Amino acid sequence: MKFIPFPPDIIRKYRFLALTASIVVLAVVTLHLSVPRVLFDAPTATVVTDRNGELVGARIASDGQWRFPAADSVGRKFATCIIAAEDRRFRLHFGIDPIAAVRALDRNLRSGRVVEGGSTITMQVARMARGNRRRTIGQKIIEALWAFDIELSHSKREILKLYAANAPFGGNVVGLEAAAWRYFGRDASHLSWAENATLAVLPNAPALIHLGRNRTALKAKRDALLARLRDEGSISATEFSLAVSEPLPEAPLFIPNRAPHLLEHIGRKRAGQRTQCTIDLTLQTAVQQVADRYAASYRANYVNDIAVVVADVETGNVMAYVGNSSLPSGTSQVDNVMSERSTGSLLKPILYAAMMSSADATPRMIFADTPLNLNGFCPDNFNKTFSGIVHADEAVTRSLNVPLVRMLSLYGTERFMSVLRWLGMTTLHFDAGHYGASLILGGAEGTLWDMTGMYATLSRRLGHYATLGNAYDDADLHALRLTAMPSASSHRTDESRLSASAIWFAYKAMSDLSRPEEEADWQNFSSMKRVAWKTGTSWGARDAWAIGTTARYAVGVWVGNSTGEGRAGLTGVGFAAPVMFDVFTLLDGSEWFDEPLADMQAARICRHSGHVASAICADTESTMVPRQCIGSPTCPYCRWVHLSADGAWQVNSNGESVSNIRTESRFVLPPTQEYYYAGHSATYRPLPPLRPDCVGSLRDVFSIIYPEHQSSVMLPRSFGGKEQRIVCKAACRDSEATLFWHLDDCYVGQTRHNHELALSPAIGQHTLTVVDGHGYRKVVAFEVK
Repeated sequence: MKFIPFPPDIIRKYRFLALTASIVVLAVVTLHLSVPRVLFDAPTATVVTDRNGELVGARIASDGQWRFPAADSVGRKFATCIIAAEDRRFRLHFGIDPIAAVRALDRNLRSGRVVEGGSTITMQVARMARGNRRRTIGQKIIEALWAFDIELSHSKREILKLYAANAPFGGNVVGLEAAAWRYFGRDASHLSWAENATLAVLPNAPALIHLGRNRTALKAKRDALLARLRDEGSISATEFSLAVSEPLPEAPLFIPNRAPHLLEHIGRKRAGQRTQCTIDLTLQTAVQQVADRYAASYRANYVNDIAVVVADVETGNVMAYVGNSSLPSGTSQVDNVMSERSTGSLLKPILYAAMMSSADATPRMIFADTPLNLNGFCPDNFNKTFSGIVHADEAVTRSLNVPLVRMLSLYGTERFMSVLRWLGMTTLHFDAGHYGASLILGGAEGTLWDMTGMYATLSRRLGHYATLGNAYDDADLHALRLTAMPSASSHRTDESRLSASAIWFAYKAMSDLSRPEEEADWQNFSSMKRVAWKTGTSWGARDAWAIGTTARYAVGVWVGNSTGEGRAGLTGVGFAAPVMFDVFTLLDGSEWFDEPLADMQAARICRHSGHVASAICADTESTMVPRQCIGSPTCPYCRWVHLSADGAWQVNSNGESVSNIRTESRFVLPPTQEYYYAGHSATYRPLPPLRPDCVGSLRDVFSIIYPEHQSSVMLPRSFGGKEQRIVCKAACRDSEATLFWHLDDCYVGQTRHNHELALSPAIGQHTLTVVDGHGYRKVVAFEVK
């Protein structure tokens, strides 16, 4: 077949078209590449909303502009108003409106000056993205080209969002969201037709919004736009009449600042972002009012600062975050939710639960409440008295220091620190040697955030135990949250470092606490919630704490001075607990925790010692205890004693016929514990003395109370600086016995009835020996510093 070539003129024509098309494509690609993908990179304000989207507060952008981050969408009313005011054919063109451009050119030529720009909304977006450069023909052409590219790469909805987020609204207000709050005090989605119309006419004349100036011109422009909307059918005649009757804003308003400390805290991690947090703004406002009311009354005692946290137990979401009172003061800017403070007694229930979980204690196991010296550390109870012995649950209920120090010494400081870190305490910056036994009395610092979160976690673990089929989920171990978090992957286990039953017994002890004086009769009010709560007071009365929890909420309160200054009488019970209970009245009721019976086991317990009963214990009861406690040590206090027929003497076969010896099971305390306990218990029966004709050895005839073996003591000084004597003390079962005292093998005196002796040992190492009339002796070594 013969090939017929195309005529030269056709070839030339198609070459021209191909070249033209290539040039157009190249121009479009070049234009597209020249327009940045991110049109706006100006800094934005830090904006925080509550869980319902209500504005909690905002911080101005780093360039001094109130420019909120772009909203997800533009409301229908504002979109209708801005299109009617700026670009009626917005939804029809591709960035350039030829009709508007020709009309603007004609009006400008007739006027001899620029009276109309002819810019579309998209062109205005382009101009703002280019920094609002001076208006020239050249700049207008570039804006038109940019507008065309923006139309190709963005939807009309996205273009409206860009405009609404970056348009100027007078002064340092940029964007619709900021303008709505600055001029009308509410979210843009809640603005009326009149308010939207007011804002729609501002971007091209932002100077109109000024107190006392241009108000007539602004109202005329607004009403003209409303009339246009009425004529177009966007609003009804009634809506028009109501809209034109609305007054203009008088002056710019302050942006809300309802939780300043929360805003600062979030802003440190999310500056320039919009954050929807878990706060309930209604509750936040009410809790702030409670805090302010108490802060005002506490200032009479020069206690200036307060902090409150309310958390939802199920999620760990924080519902209220009050870093301080809103009353003016030199320290009101300090966020005491995150400040590290001495924890006081807040950790005691956690130690109690840990010891039950590890079989180191039963719920009512007794511990010594007698003077204690641990290498110079001599803890006292708050009331400066000793009970001899105290049951573990009562020690927690009464917040006794000495028994809890002994419990920590048994459990181990390092071991306990591991539990605290596992539970969420982030402020243990040193090793166990640094804290020692003082850890349980506030020797470590904690934050209100951590403390409240730890008890919320305990409540969550306890509450979920039954719902998980008598198991635990490690996903429950997390700190408090300020933003909603997706559910973590479940990791179920049958064991826990703190068992559900141990937590339940700890909460039982905490819920038995006496209320503050103003709620002393709380049991009489059926509406009063049952709350497991613990107070704490730091050394020097610097910090007052109260943490309370129900199955649904955890509330934490701190009261004190941000400067660290202590005040006489500042205690957790007196200052923090009343605030906590007032906050609980703001929360709806919640049921108490279900008793985790599946994690308990019946055990035979000695009524006297609280230990698992031994074969010797005569007075026992069957009661439910954490199943881990079944492996705890049996009672070491009940023992067989041999008495004379009348029970007045201890005897043995060396001086009494076996047939006349009466053998009884007796609850016997060591002499030091017996010495203090006998004064607090009318039912305790001390052992009778050994009958003189019975030769033999008795254990624990007497003991040295002070100084303790291997302890360090400081010689007290008078106000004049003169060294005073130390008072050595012993306890003896036989009230008529005489004790003979020797210091470094030198006789220094004897005592009877009241076994106290004042000595003046020199600085250095010493040995104190005490001997009774039968030759029994006790020896302690101590150091004087």
